[in-house]
Amino acid sequence: MDQFSKKLRCTCERRSKNLKDSLPNTLSNIFKASAKITAHIRSTPLEFSTQLSKRFELSIHLKLENWQPTGSFKIRGALNKLLSLSSEEKQKSVITASAGNHGLGVAYAAQLLGVRAKIVVPVNASPAKIQALQHFEIELIQQGNDYDEAEVVAWEIQKREGLTFVHAFSDPQVIAGQGTIALEILEALPDAQTIVVPIGGGGLISGIAMAAKSINPNIKIIGVQSEASPAMYHSLQAGKVLETPIAETVADGLAGRFVTETTLRLVEEFVDDVLLVSEKSITAAMKLILEKEHLLIEGSSAVGVAALLENKIKSPGKTAVVLTGRNIDVPLLKSLL
Repeated sequence: MDQFSKKLRCTCERRSKNLKDSLPNTLSNIFKASAKITAHIRSTPLEFSTQLSKRFELSIHLKLENWQPTGSFKIRGALNKLLSLSSEEKQKSVITASAGNHGLGVAYAAQLLGVRAKIVVPVNASPAKIQALQHFEIELIQQGNDYDEAEVVAWEIQKREGLTFVHAFSDPQVIAGQGTIALEILEALPDAQTIVVPIGGGGLISGIAMAAKSINPNIKIIGVQSEASPAMYHSLQAGKVLETPIAETVADGLAGRFVTETTLRLVEEFVDDVLLVSEKSITAAMKLILEKEHLLIEGSSAVGVAALLENKIKSPGKTAVVLTGRNIDVPLLKSLL
């Protein structure tokens, strides 16, 4: 194992320790998160899709997190984390690593609360997300070849400067914030039988699954990853956290070599199935949603619809598909059109 791989492994272990110490494993913590963030986010629509329902012979409802102010669900967890900081922690700068959308959530929350923020993104981060980040008064640092390398850089800065770290998916307050999506889905659709959720590091699906299963233990939670970045899928197969290589993917927000021990165990406990979809299906799903629903979504947002295209979702009841974000690069959008 080379020196950088050792750093990555240590970082992965640190994520799990931080989360395990104060995991939001009760529904009440997710309700508390909802009370904190509701004034600052959009309670996004859950729209019934006539065209998708007819095409796939299912009852499909789309949860439009692409309508959030930052273009992504990530604002929920970031806001809940920053709103939960002590006065002393708020006086320090916060730091995070991100593929882009979590960084936008942290930047938005930091500006709202008057907190200084440093955000580390990989050098190959989406230009659309970089441009959006540049509108905020933050210190933007581009280092690392992928998300995991950017996170190592961020932890080194945190240790050196004594900053408050806001993890993209392995933080109890972040997970609780993401779980508020399930509360909104079940308020709008109490008889939902299935929720389909994209998976990157596992924070989003952990929060949604804990909330949904606490309300209705019979509801099915299905996670979807790209074949190009299948860290959670392979870790589940092995029963332990594995370092998983990343191929080029249009679902950049889900790309990462590691999940964590804690998010892995949460997925094992609360999630019914994790599926892989092809890059071809993801781009086809983006185009389908644009053409049929007139909604702009990025690759990470499209994996649930890609699973429908691959005929991998078989739910006789009402199904909610979470569309997580819209921050797509213009050249990719042109290629879809």
